[in-house]
Amino acid sequence: MSNLDALSNPLPALAAEEEDAPQRKLGFLRSAPAWLVSTLLHVGIILALGLVTLADPVTIVNVLSATGTGEEGPEIEEFTIEQIDPGEMQEMEEFSEEVEISESLEMAEPMAVDVPMEMAATPLEMSDFASEMAPSAASLQTLASATMSEMDSRSSQMKKKLLREYGGNSASEAAVTEALKWISLHQMPNGGWTFQHNIVCKNACDHGCDEKRSTAFNAATAMALLPFLGAGQTHMSGDFQKAVRRGLLFLVKNGRSGREMGLPVLDLTEPGGSFMYSHGLATIALSEAYAMTEDPALAGPTQAALNFIVAAQCKDGGWRYKPREARGGDTSVVGWQLMALKSGYMGHLIIPPQTIQGSTRYLDKVQSKGGAWYGYDKPTTKPRLAMTAVGLLCRMYTGWDKNNKALQDGVELLVKSGPSKSDMYYNYYAAQVLRQNGGPGWEKFNQELRDYLVETQAQSGGAKGSWFINSAHVGPAGRLCVTSFATMILEVYYRHMPLYAEQDEEDDFPL
Repeated sequence: MSNLDALSNPLPALAAEEEDAPQRKLGFLRSAPAWLVSTLLHVGIILALGLVTLADPVTIVNVLSATGTGEEGPEIEEFTIEQIDPGEMQEMEEFSEEVEISESLEMAEPMAVDVPMEMAATPLEMSDFASEMAPSAASLQTLASATMSEMDSRSSQMKKKLLREYGGNSASEAAVTEALKWISLHQMPNGGWTFQHNIVCKNACDHGCDEKRSTAFNAATAMALLPFLGAGQTHMSGDFQKAVRRGLLFLVKNGRSGREMGLPVLDLTEPGGSFMYSHGLATIALSEAYAMTEDPALAGPTQAALNFIVAAQCKDGGWRYKPREARGGDTSVVGWQLMALKSGYMGHLIIPPQTIQGSTRYLDKVQSKGGAWYGYDKPTTKPRLAMTAVGLLCRMYTGWDKNNKALQDGVELLVKSGPSKSDMYYNYYAAQVLRQNGGPGWEKFNQELRDYLVETQAQSGGAKGSWFINSAHVGPAGRLCVTSFATMILEVYYRHMPLYAEQDEEDDFPL
């Protein structure tokens, strides 16, 4: 019998005494002196108390769960520790849930959520790798030193202020509200979205995506979430809490955890979304949600997604479809990765300065006209408007002064070109550049594009609240993608704080 088995057995019963034993003992006590009787009595009491203590089971008091019951003091809950059989413990396995859609999809009902979400993902230890990401002398601003969050622009009062100052109006805000309703009605039961949105609504509206993009679930989910976040809707507040929460959970659960460069990463690439396009978009959504709520459940997955961008950077400082492509980056992919890094930075997550320095080397590589124009993966001899808008916004993010001559020359090109009725991708980037620059050029560009979008929004049937424009770059991704871009353009007034306000100088990337 083992020691543990012996301890678990009850103590043996005492043997019965003979009937006359008490009388013999009593006779002995009668003849004993008083001091001996007193001594034996006290020893007996001590032994009895000891036996009572040994027989009483050990309990541990959980002070944190004490609940008050009145003037008599707290009522304390108790729990006992049970032995755990090591053979009962199971080893956890990593898995990635495969996402499927079918023609029998049903639309989800909105439901209020007012608590931080619990992420269904592999835990990531922030403290283990934070110090590895950047030297302490070159690390980012801390929460303690921040005076205003970049995402404060999305609060109710600030939105109203920035709408007035930068050219939004009641019609543009009404269009945003209708767009968010349409997007929410096309969420899949598993929490994600698909560019093949007509499967969800059973063809109540048309213009789904081409076949190649039908499986880009991460990209579609990110594109659906970004307009909600831009309007100040999160998984903890707003009219669309349930939709946002389920979308964020889908992204984290659908990512693949691993390690790159010794750091935990969350890989959200996918073939249908051209790999790093999907990852960049999804990381922006996670970063904005974390920056807006500081929900600790999002911190680990978001930092891991940012780590993947850092690890995927090409030798020339850019990014392309796949991580670390030997041929180097392209400006379109670079724009999404830099926006993701900027969003993570505004949430006070870890962004290595050398990553940002590398991106500026890439921009130098593809610029022309002294930095006023930008090409796809090399300098261009004629204006490429979409790439130039991407490049200029990246220059703003990485610290170019507003009075930089190359920046102003590029801005002049965008103002002269005006908004496009056939390229929402260009409109999206150009609107951000010109809004940040401000002035008469922005006012003219904004009025024309804002009114065009308000007028072309669908007003009836299953498409009510959405857009479809046969747009360059994004048209093949269908109505959901075009609607997302149009909505974010109409949120440009308050989506981000002004980059060139005096108080925002400290928000430049660390270089």
